[in-house]
Amino acid sequence: MQGLSGISGFFCIDKPAGWTSADVVAVVRGSLSKVAGYKVKVGHMGTLDPMATGVLVVAAGKAARLFDILMNKKKGYVASMAFGRETDTLDGEGKEVCSNSIYPSVAEVKGAMKNFIGEIEQIPPAFSAKSVGGVKAYKLARAGEEVKMRAARVHIYSLSVLEVNGKSEYEENEPVYTMSYQVDCGGGTYIRSLCRDIAYSCNSLATMTSLIRTYSGNFTLNEACTIEEARTAPLDKLIPVTKALDGMFDRIELPKEQIKKFTNGISVFTDKCDGEVLVTIDGREYALAECRGGKIKAKINLWA
Repeated sequence: MQGLSGISGFFCIDKPAGWTSADVVAVVRGSLSKVAGYKVKVGHMGTLDPMATGVLVVAAGKAARLFDILMNKKKGYVASMAFGRETDTLDGEGKEVCSNSIYPSVAEVKGAMKNFIGEIEQIPPAFSAKSVGGVKAYKLARAGEEVKMRAARVHIYSLSVLEVNGKSEYEENEPVYTMSYQVDCGGGTYIRSLCRDIAYSCNSLATMTSLIRTYSGNFTLNEACTIEEARTAPLDKLIPVTKALDGMFDRIELPKEQIKKFTNGISVFTDKCDGEVLVTIDGREYALAECRGGKIKAKINLWA
């Protein structure tokens, strides 16, 4: 939509396999800039590996300022993994570095998964966009340098097995050669690392073979558009900030007589409860603000 200051909003794109997140951003930026007649700022809200598919949230204009807010929102994935081998990238596109013939039972895998629910320490893959000494880890790994990744704290909300050896019905004592599962997690979680760690806890090895992001915050795969749709009709697929944040934050419609104070960084009075709120004017996004003690103050400017 055309906001208070130019084009601003989000795209929910179903990223196909083989595309990088940067590839998608470039297409959206080019299409929007052509329509707008000026270069529109565009960025993605959480990268997807080239082999992965599914929800990639792309922000345009002032909406890109909400990056830190949306990056940490809950995300859902369907992952598939093959036991008995591990690659350097922890996915099917990498080079096999070790293998074994240990195939845990369904019961063992489910038991192991329970230990990964909640806040856990996770070591990201060496082939990832994590920064190591100011350099992307994957650049060091591709150059053949040893990459020492630091553990990060991530949150896993739920894990559930969907299929075992290509079947939705299986026995608990059945050996697991391949498995697909659903995971709901917080931002910063590497599903490739999760596949590896589940296997390690069963004294086995595993490699992720496919990954689909089913949702990211309020953005779902069912509502996603294709890259071609975003390319040919970008304004039709642009999701307004107010719709994208619906249900995530309370909304306050700012009286026009308070605009001058608010935009000068002065707190204005409100009867809303404490917390973050989306401030609108005439129903359009204006700022993400903080409510404290009956007063509201701008936190992220969306108006200029």
